[in-house]
Amino acid sequence: MRFFSRSMSVQPDPVDATATTVVNAAPGSLLLPTFLQQLADPSIKTVLLCGCGGGFDFVHSLTLYPELLRLGKTVVLGSYSFGDPNELKGAADVFNEAGVTVRLATATSTPDQHYGPEVHVCSFLDLRYPSLAPHFVYAYYARDFTVPLLTRLYQQFIDSHSIDAIVLVDGGSDSIMAGDEEGLGDPIEDAVSVTTVASLKELKARVLISIGLGTDRFNQVSDAASLRAIAELTRMGGFLGAVILEPAGAGACFYRDCLEHIYQRQGFRSVLAGTIVSAVEGRFGWEDVPPVLQERVRPGQLFLWPLMAVLWGFDVETVAQRSLIANWIRQCQTVPDCHTALHAGRRGLGARLRNVENLPRHEEMRG
Repeated sequence: MRFFSRSMSVQPDPVDATATTVVNAAPGSLLLPTFLQQLADPSIKTVLLCGCGGGFDFVHSLTLYPELLRLGKTVVLGSYSFGDPNELKGAADVFNEAGVTVRLATATSTPDQHYGPEVHVCSFLDLRYPSLAPHFVYAYYARDFTVPLLTRLYQQFIDSHSIDAIVLVDGGSDSIMAGDEEGLGDPIEDAVSVTTVASLKELKARVLISIGLGTDRFNQVSDAASLRAIAELTRMGGFLGAVILEPAGAGACFYRDCLEHIYQRQGFRSVLAGTIVSAVEGRFGWEDVPPVLQERVRPGQLFLWPLMAVLWGFDVETVAQRSLIANWIRQCQTVPDCHTALHAGRRGLGARLRNVENLPRHEEMRG
């Protein structure tokens, strides 16, 4: 993706079969999930596709990349990751406020040897879509941002690229935790992201995608709490459908190829990415740890299941309305203030703070 004038459009490379054929009937399909129907709207020309809460979230967003190109969209990528943008050499500063820096990474930028997915994603995209090269990714550190600061950054992106829609992608499910659950994972970064995008009213679509459901067991998030959250968001009208990645599907293949490209160039391995790929391949259970996860996970730490390969779609505004955390942190001016507000809010819940939620055992359900 390049900087283009507002009158120009980006078309997928004709050499890539996953990105060239637009099926006219697809937007009207009765089986197409609502979030894809929204994004297929011809009035949406440019989509900001970005991570929701740090880690490899923006890399997981690439599961949607071939489909967005197939629909003829211009895609702008934002990392909102845990890498330090100041470690990127040869990347231009595009935002600098209160000591917080955002840089524009390209394949020619030089990252840290251990962690630099923004640069490696750019080089991967340059190889896959050479006519659109050089690609770029906005690199910004998730733990630097409050809602007011991220709002100003996203407004800059909207103005610079004529953004019509934002898709947040969360690896795991801590983005849909309300705040009264026993375990929350890493909630601040997700809540800042969700609260910010919910406030951007001029957009034509605001979508949150959760992928890797169940991996946040690794971060003390209960599977029962995650599924209850989906049920409650469904009752509120905020569930926008789901799709599952097939092993030979365009999204899964593109994602796996990108991960392989990244891992050939850096030391860090993502647990979430490993669980998603393992689920796509049909792995199940908690005793046999796949090779892709063995460096970071011991037997018994994760339960692999098919739900990790599902992309769950939600309306961002509904997620924010349900979130207690969004209300607690909305006006915070510093990141420490956000953490203070979170802890104070949870203390204020008293007895309403939930215990660990578990799914019932099969034996308990028998009559």
